[in-house]
Amino acid sequence: MEYLFFDVECANCFGGVGKMCSFGYVLTDESFNIIESDDIVMNPECEFDWYLYKNKNDIKLAYSQEFFRSNPNFPNHYERIKSLLTRPGVKVFGFSSLNDVGFVVTACERYNLPVFDFAAYDLERIVKSDDEIFGSLEERCRILGVDSSDLQAHKSSDDAVMTMRLLKAFCGKKSLSVESVMKSAQNVLYSTKTFIKKREERKEKKLRQARYAESRKNSRGGGAGGRKKTPKSGASLEKRRRDSRTITFD
Repeated sequence: MEYLFFDVECANCFGGVGKMCSFGYVLTDESFNIIESDDIVMNPECEFDWYLYKNKNDIKLAYSQEFFRSNPNFPNHYERIKSLLTRPGVKVFGFSSLNDVGFVVTACERYNLPVFDFAAYDLERIVKSDDEIFGSLEERCRILGVDSSDLQAHKSSDDAVMTMRLLKAFCGKKSLSVESVMKSAQNVLYSTKTFIKKREERKEKKLRQARYAESRKNSRGGGAGGRKKTPKSGASLEKRRRDSRTITFD
């Protein structure tokens, strides 16, 4: 058995579509010995969210926009990424893996490429079951005493290595095997089908909310003269921050 840890970074997630700019991974054996690791950098062929390069932003991409744009786009890496995620006998792990699964799905759809089936265990959910361990990937590694000083946050390959070290440390702390962790975490094994189902559920929820809002408006006679709410100054910034990180389902 082999383990594949992966992480995806996106230039933006506007419209619920992740424009992938890097796919990092580390492939290990059952003892966490690294077989291979790489950061597959690509041209997202879109604008970069300005927030990703804002000086005070805590999410900074590992490379310049120019470097990303100088690389081939996702279709040029499709077969390699597919072969990694569907490798026979491999078990896949991520941190907040439903989002990363979604980034792969939407990248395939964006370029009219077949969406392939794979599933990834979500270490964010697995480790979160322990009340002593919480926070970001970097914070959880720190709590578990994982040395990540040689790694760069938000460099996809380094985040994949950090995810691998997190699982190794967690298993050591709890005296668990990876097999036993996987066995108890079937509810957080997220597949491409899971992502697509949740996306459809979210669309239905938004439609219901829109219909309800319209009916309320009509029942009040169109709401003429009503005051329009103006969001607080930080609201739009925080929304952009969330959109830069993830595809949400709530």
